[in-house]
Amino acid sequence: MIFFQSMLLAGYLYAHFLSSTFRLKNQLIIHLLLMAVALLFLPIAIPAEYNTPSEGWPSLWLLSLFSLAIGLPFFIVSANAPLLQDWFRSSGDTEAHDPYFLYAASNVGSITALVAYPLFIEIQFGLKTQTWLWSYGFIALLFLIFTCGIALRPNRKPLEISEQQKETNDDHTTPSLKSYSRWIILAFVPSALLLSVTNKITTDLLSTPLLWVFPLILYLLTFVIVFSRRPIIPHRFTEKLAPYCLILIIFFNVSVTHANTVLYFALGNLFCFFVLALYFHGFLAATRPHAKYLTNFYIAMSFGGVLGGIFIGLIAPIAFTDIYEYVILLVVAAFLMPTKTTTLVAIIKSRIGAKAQNYRADIIFSLCLIGLLLIGREVGTESVGSKLVSIAILTLFLLIMLEGVGRPLRLAFTVTIGLFIIPFLLGSHRDILFQERSFFGVYAVKETITDEENKNSSAQVAHIAKHGTTIHGIQVKGSLEPQSYYHQESGLGKLFEAYNTNDEKVQAIGAIGLGAGTAICYRQAGQNWTFFEIDPLVETMARDPKLFSYMQECAQETEVIIGDARLSLKNIPDASYDLLIADAFSSDAIPLHLMTKEAFDLYKKKVKDNGIIILHISNRYFDLEHVVAATAKASGLTSRMYNYTRQERDVTEHPLRYSATWVAPAQNVETLTDLIPMFFLPLNKIRAKSIPGVRAP
Repeated sequence: MIFFQSMLLAGYLYAHFLSSTFRLKNQLIIHLLLMAVALLFLPIAIPAEYNTPSEGWPSLWLLSLFSLAIGLPFFIVSANAPLLQDWFRSSGDTEAHDPYFLYAASNVGSITALVAYPLFIEIQFGLKTQTWLWSYGFIALLFLIFTCGIALRPNRKPLEISEQQKETNDDHTTPSLKSYSRWIILAFVPSALLLSVTNKITTDLLSTPLLWVFPLILYLLTFVIVFSRRPIIPHRFTEKLAPYCLILIIFFNVSVTHANTVLYFALGNLFCFFVLALYFHGFLAATRPHAKYLTNFYIAMSFGGVLGGIFIGLIAPIAFTDIYEYVILLVVAAFLMPTKTTTLVAIIKSRIGAKAQNYRADIIFSLCLIGLLLIGREVGTESVGSKLVSIAILTLFLLIMLEGVGRPLRLAFTVTIGLFIIPFLLGSHRDILFQERSFFGVYAVKETITDEENKNSSAQVAHIAKHGTTIHGIQVKGSLEPQSYYHQESGLGKLFEAYNTNDEKVQAIGAIGLGAGTAICYRQAGQNWTFFEIDPLVETMARDPKLFSYMQECAQETEVIIGDARLSLKNIPDASYDLLIADAFSSDAIPLHLMTKEAFDLYKKKVKDNGIIILHISNRYFDLEHVVAATAKASGLTSRMYNYTRQERDVTEHPLRYSATWVAPAQNVETLTDLIPMFFLPLNKIRAKSIPGVRAP
């Protein structure tokens, strides 16, 4: 996103330079020449020297990769929107005084492409065909722009502006520094919010275009609405709704105390994000300058977008150990909310009186919110009286929050209290032993006591590693017994049990995904294990004996290869492993590029003919077992599945053993039949599940 936003800004600067320096004929010649040069960079392909990502911070590697692969073509394409709008402005057309509606049209094109790619283009065409089709489209675009330039020149007339238009546009007054600052801020906030919301959704659900495309479509849709000649959602309506969305976000965030509410959180935040982006972009469109300064306006708007991308993509992961940037953005948004009040709020304020509208009252109201929180924390919910008190406190809390609508400072205090102080009082940051952030997300290790309420002798102290909302490893203090999804009753545990029962010698084992290093404790003398881990911070966490001792006690000299597993595996000789374990999660999201047919073909090459691949596919939101089996079958592999479901007695006896689904594909059916018939079942013997577009083998 940083790359595309930066190149968009560069394209806008180039369009401004052309339109302000050269006549139309020269603009057309220069632009077409650069487009012709960009043809030398087609078809789009990843340079050979960039096949392997850098082992350190990948941001610069990604930026340089994109610059070489698609930099010039995208730079030229990005300049078209402001350049063509400026040509239209000087065309003498009856609508030329307001060419901004063309910006809405360009965003309709963007939305169409975003929808068409995952639903049609990606399904119908392979990557090579796609790149050639895009190249032909680029050539067609060159001829279309040439046609526009030729058609415009004979009809070029001086632009006549009516007296009313002159008055509306302030008689071509040059935009002030204040105007530029306003445009930058109004573009910065929704751009940064877009990336924050996208990060949350793709981290906790699934990292796939079908999910990250939704917030981007909503973001572009707001531009379509606000720059249309007749917006379908009036800005005055959005002004009234936006402050309430900020309050609604507080409840969405506070209510997400369990992993199963993440979907509810995502949908709620998407709605609120759309309203907030619509408000800021509506404000942006309402303050746009005369068409003479069109390119200046787009430069300021694009610069704000770039700053938003840099803040979320580069600064926040370094500056913060948690996703604090989302909260900071919402506080900034609160300061920019309108001071006008709706009827409901006006009624409340008329009852309170004028004295409640000064800055001293803002502080008093904020202290009242904190006081109510402290009282609510001490009130239990077991008795009927306590429940009534809790309801009364919640009602008062909500009324005071609503009273902040129309008072930006008070609303900002409310958002700060709701998103910073409430989580602290709820104890979500207690007992955290480790919390760091990398390019790939936030990792935390928390100490917990099992059966803490009863304080019985079976209570155990455990360290839990989390990424997003998902647990990535658990260790009971003083014990090396695997827990969470890797325990002895899980598919992984049963597989190693089968190896021991059949006296099967397994010498070389590869594991995609390190986590807390739990799986290494299945290692036996003489075995050679290799872990593939994309994030260096995960290895730091796993090797810290104060957090987890699995690696220290069981790993010995086990190698951890840092980098994308699929690319790193290419450098491993074929038929190297007896067993390949794939367990690479990003929160609850399984990277899709590790589940494609191409990935399974790679796994098949790296294991021996009688070797086994075993994948951990537990997921709260998607049924993946038949998808994995169908993909494995397409690669000539036969699959078996073991699904451990935790029973009620297991919760009491083994509270740290979780339900887990493991799938074991292999190219040698006899290996599966001889080794694990008593544990794993063929997928065609399991109750089929309805998954659109996938037929279970």
